[in-house]
Amino acid sequence: MKNILKTICCFALCVLCPVCVQAADDSDFELWKQQFYREAQTAGVSKRVLDQTVPQMKLLERVIHLDTRKPEYVSNFYDYTRARVSPERIAAGRKMAAKYPTWLKKVEAEYGVPRAYLLALWGMETNYGTYMGNVNMLDSLATLAYHPRRRKFFTGELIAYLKMLEQERSVVPQTGSWDGGFGNFQFMPTTFLAYAVDGDGNGRRDIVNNMPDSFASAANYLHQMGWRTAEPWGREVIIPADFDWKHIHKHEKKTVADWERIGIRPKHIGFFPDSEKNIVAEWHMPMGKNGPVFLTYPNFKIIMRWNKLSLYAISVGLLADVIENRYQPIETPPEFKPFKTTEIICMQEKLADKKYDIRDADGKIGPKTRSALAIYQRDNGLVPDAYPDDDLLKKMGCYDETR
Repeated sequence: MKNILKTICCFALCVLCPVCVQAADDSDFELWKQQFYREAQTAGVSKRVLDQTVPQMKLLERVIHLDTRKPEYVSNFYDYTRARVSPERIAAGRKMAAKYPTWLKKVEAEYGVPRAYLLALWGMETNYGTYMGNVNMLDSLATLAYHPRRRKFFTGELIAYLKMLEQERSVVPQTGSWDGGFGNFQFMPTTFLAYAVDGDGNGRRDIVNNMPDSFASAANYLHQMGWRTAEPWGREVIIPADFDWKHIHKHEKKTVADWERIGIRPKHIGFFPDSEKNIVAEWHMPMGKNGPVFLTYPNFKIIMRWNKLSLYAISVGLLADVIENRYQPIETPPEFKPFKTTEIICMQEKLADKKYDIRDADGKIGPKTRSALAIYQRDNGLVPDAYPDDDLLKKMGCYDETR
């Protein structure tokens, strides 16, 4: 009974006094700051820096919202790439190639990373330096380190940021993106400490205001991750009509020559170049059988070390290709309509009801959902391309007519 009365009282206080909820959050945040102070000091941050910064940390509710929001529509290949591999961005990338030819050539020679990928990453991250973020970095990192969703990761980033303030304060910005990235290539603090370099030899590692440092730091990161100089990121391919789909979801290790022998062809050229025949390639089908299909090479995985979202890595590869005039951007079919998040949640719940392991009905078509969906498709005599279409959503009772 005491617990019931306590619950009722707490509910009444929250309704009548919403400020009390914020006060409780602030109180928790203050307790967290005390704990973080001790943890950061143990990790090597000086008392001087902690005394200067920890009392100034503020909780940013907007950052928590951005980190946990659920969009109305599911992110998809066409919308994602159309916004990023746009005519404006392509033109800007080519303009920057003409503006910094000497430094791009120098960095390419030193690190073995072609300039097109550096330009593509720069465009993807900050639209060529035109927007690096305007959120207070100390507050955003503190908020994300305090919030439980990714506490361990962002605690490490916050500690790294404080070490940057101690070691290289002159190049550390006060503002960045809401999730802690900063500079032309949106390095996280741990990435800066480990991979940023002094590209022009002036004794500073400035990835905000100095393009030689920015290019060299980005190239150094890719080089250290294992970038293969003579290889592309992958290719868009064509699947034959009689393709045996068992090859897709057994995660077979195949060389490009092996894929070619079972009927796969590059879309833009007649045959795969001999220099690519022995490369081990993997499938990426961001929209299933009804969308573009790619064979991706080891450099694709290196790009995913930068950002683990496969749509991001594909967009970087496509943007690099288009900037170099290798191919044209992929166009969105006129009849395409994106799925609503509620449709995918419904599909996930139906799969879970049938004992397919989707982990969480979160409205995202992630690896776990796609794996479960492929098994469901195979069990029901459908093409196991691990991606829904309108017919499948209708079959499962999840199709939204208002879409």
